[in-house]
Amino acid sequence: MSRASTIYRLHKIDADLDQRRAQLAETQAKLASNPAVQQAQADLTAVGSELAAARRAAKTLDDENQTVSAKIKESEDRLYSGKIKNPRELKDLQTEIDSLKRKREGLDEQQLSAMDAVEAAEKKEAAAKSELAAVEAARAEEERDLLKDKSALGALIAKLGGEREAALISIPAEDRATYESLRKQKRGSAVSLLVEGTCSACGVAPSSSRIQAARQGGELVHCGNCGRILYAEQGKGYTDTDDREDEMIQRW
Repeated sequence: MSRASTIYRLHKIDADLDQRRAQLAETQAKLASNPAVQQAQADLTAVGSELAAARRAAKTLDDENQTVSAKIKESEDRLYSGKIKNPRELKDLQTEIDSLKRKREGLDEQQLSAMDAVEAAEKKEAAAKSELAAVEAARAEEERDLLKDKSALGALIAKLGGEREAALISIPAEDRATYESLRKQKRGSAVSLLVEGTCSACGVAPSSSRIQAARQGGELVHCGNCGRILYAEQGKGYTDTDDREDEMIQRW
């Protein structure tokens, strides 16, 4: 295998590793965060607070109504007891009773509205609970899939790591240093394919002498424009072994 071929094989493995590691990081991030469940929980909490407030308001009105009713009874008992003889005092007491009854009528109407508010809040809470249960069930299924992906990706990364170590054995230290330096400079893409006489990374056509040297593969030839190592495929060379794994990780 030529120097360029060994570097290209390493490049393909590293590109695959980068992709799988990014997928694994995304999978782990999805496992660590469940915004849909959090939102459903927040909605249920908000509705629960609304229901509690509605019940407190209804209880306050009920207590007030009972207090007014007790005052009415007490005043009517006094009115009809026969103990009050003064006509003006009797009239004032009757006026007070009439006022209390009007107040109770208003409270009765408010209580009906409060009961409607409680009923509406209870329905909203029931709906929120149902939504949370549905979201949690969907999340549980999603987590099962994510855990499968995580396991498959972890196994694939380990496999690719082994392939990388094996590939490094046949690469001279100088070539490896050149490759690693370019990989850092070019955001992980140190090698570029020659496609119809053009660098596929930057789109510039190298000189004919560079193209010839790249096709021979005996030395590392760099693109005169972007600086990447040029590789001219003589055939498949490196066989992508990820087809089986891609079938396992179809979501990617």
